[in-house]
Amino acid sequence: HGSTYGGNPLGCAVGAKVVEILSDPAFLAEVARKGALMRQGLESLVARHPQVFDSVRGEGLMLGLKCKPAPAEVVKAGYAAGVLTVAAADNVLRLLPALNIPDADIAEALTRLDQAATHLEKVA
Repeated sequence: HGSTYGGNPLGCAVGAKVVEILSDPAFLAEVARKGALMRQGLESLVARHPQVFDSVRGEGLMLGLKCKPAPAEVVKAGYAAGVLTVAAADNVLRLLPALNIPDADIAEALTRLDQAATHLEKVA
């Protein structure tokens, strides 16, 4: 990490603590559980909105939805529904939540993505 403040004791202590937390098997198991929960919800969105979504890609919480319309349209509809996403290559909508995302936030994100897809189906 090269910067004016890189290598200072506070930055090093924070970095060491992050590595310690991320290396905890219980934390990693919880990330895997949340990733499976989110994937299951996204697979359900694909099944309910086949005109908008084609498939789910990725591992853990680094997931993407392959879209049938241009991803920029899905991103825009998502913004209107209150969910932030990013377009990626190959018509994929990138989803990268925090590793400590609460289950309630996963459910809310899936609800908002469902609203965005419903809107896209209506305007198509």
